[in-house]
Amino acid sequence: MSAGGRSRTVDVAPAPSATWSTSPDTRVLAPAPISSRTRSIWLSQLVLGATVLAVVILLLFIQPGQLASWTFTGGILLLVAITAATMIAPWGRLSAAAVLIVPFADLFAVGLLNLEGDLRFAFLWTFPIVWIALHYGARTLAVALGAVGLFLLVVASLGPGTDSTIRVVLIVIVLSFIGITLHVGSRRTRAFKRLLRQQARRLRSTLDRATAQERRIAEMIDGIDLGIVRLSPTGELLALNAAYRGLYGLGEQESLADAAVVEHTGIDGPEVPVDERPFARAARGEAFEPETYWLLDAEGAWRAVTVSASPLASRSEGEASMLLVAREVTALLQAQRARDQVVAMASHEIRNPLTVILGRAELALERDVDPVSRDDFAVIEASAERMLTMLEQTLRDSRSSFTAPRGTDEIDLRSVLEAALVGVQANARARNITLHTELPPVLPVRGDAFRLRQVFDNLLTNAVKYTPRQGTVSVRAAVAGYVVRVDVIDSGIGIPADEIDRVFEPYFRSPEAGQTAQGTGLGLGIARDIVEAHAGTLTLASEVGAGTTAQVVLPRAADA
Repeated sequence: MSAGGRSRTVDVAPAPSATWSTSPDTRVLAPAPISSRTRSIWLSQLVLGATVLAVVILLLFIQPGQLASWTFTGGILLLVAITAATMIAPWGRLSAAAVLIVPFADLFAVGLLNLEGDLRFAFLWTFPIVWIALHYGARTLAVALGAVGLFLLVVASLGPGTDSTIRVVLIVIVLSFIGITLHVGSRRTRAFKRLLRQQARRLRSTLDRATAQERRIAEMIDGIDLGIVRLSPTGELLALNAAYRGLYGLGEQESLADAAVVEHTGIDGPEVPVDERPFARAARGEAFEPETYWLLDAEGAWRAVTVSASPLASRSEGEASMLLVAREVTALLQAQRARDQVVAMASHEIRNPLTVILGRAELALERDVDPVSRDDFAVIEASAERMLTMLEQTLRDSRSSFTAPRGTDEIDLRSVLEAALVGVQANARARNITLHTELPPVLPVRGDAFRLRQVFDNLLTNAVKYTPRQGTVSVRAAVAGYVVRVDVIDSGIGIPADEIDRVFEPYFRSPEAGQTAQGTGLGLGIARDIVEAHAGTLTLASEVGAGTTAQVVLPRAADA
């Protein structure tokens, strides 16, 4: 606390005058620390005491007779006594009210110096007035100024005259101006200090939150499996995460220049030139799409990575930066390669028996057979040719989606539906299932007839497969505005409501479906993907034991 401040906080216990530090041979007396409150009181009183001492010394040389006045001498002695008492008083144990005794005693002592009426030492009242104005409230300051004014009135009454009255008024005005100005300034300073302390606490809290947030973000970025590097516009490294260090074999304290792993153009291929490496390109501010490189790690294993760079959006140029992202794709490439090998092997192995089936069907059609058998052999031949076409297409598109349409020609969907119905007639006849059709003359759509045939082959095959004997399967189609709608309706076992959405998942088969017929669980998912690739929709509506309705909606051909 400052000297006599308004705060009532005081030292709880007096500090000891000295502490002893003992050793085997010596005892050292260490002075106790002096509180800031005590230093403030000492400084306020010593300034006044030093000023009075300077005045006394000056009077000894220029006006020694002044010292013969008992009021002046008494005032000097009182100030000396007050200063001495100030230096020895235990201020750490005294309240602010007790400290207030000192400036009021100084006011009285300075009044004794000015009691003879010439008021030449009235300027000394400034010191206690300043003390009270800085460290006490407005009421205390008013009491001090009132005391000075009362004393001046007494002095003016002892020496009446215009000059004396003017001098008294001027002193009161000057002291009031100084006291009020300093008091207001002190209050503002204290308010400003409180505001600064509040702002400092808020800034500290904000900084702590920002630091904690930055730490959490760093931990989160270190936890992902993508290698991330952030670079300044000048190419300076700002941050990189643990995944990037792991990819390039960097320790915690190593820089990118120490990386033992560098990019290669391929397995056993040459190293990428230094200036063309992803980090160097990103450091130059170059943005690029994901590109594949190969890394030879310390254990001699090749790892594939895709690396891309893009600028980070920022509000100012000072926050601009580049983001370099590296992702290991070794397992993905190996899976794609394995898939291609499986597809190629399966296509090759299945092509041989299909070729035999196709050849036998063609030979049978060349013989003289009855019309029913000829129709059956024709269906076998057409189905075998379609399977060969699908195998060739699968082998050709093994690195892309199997469901993407091969073309967007304008076709008549009625012919596709009729061909699909011919393909399931034999199975339907064998199970005594009746096929009903309601088809308009033309169903104009734009798409891939081969892929759409896959859709309706799957839907009709499922309808016949999961419909009990003596059941019915209906195909209804219509042109409605800008769309063509096809419904495949069966009277089969139905699908539980909680499984409607799951039947499109790969390999999912409900227990009821598994007990009724065999399957892979892939057909409906592929069918929906094909329809969506044609900008259409495939939905199912079903009731257990009552049957299922599969609805396909496709955009109508624009020029139809």
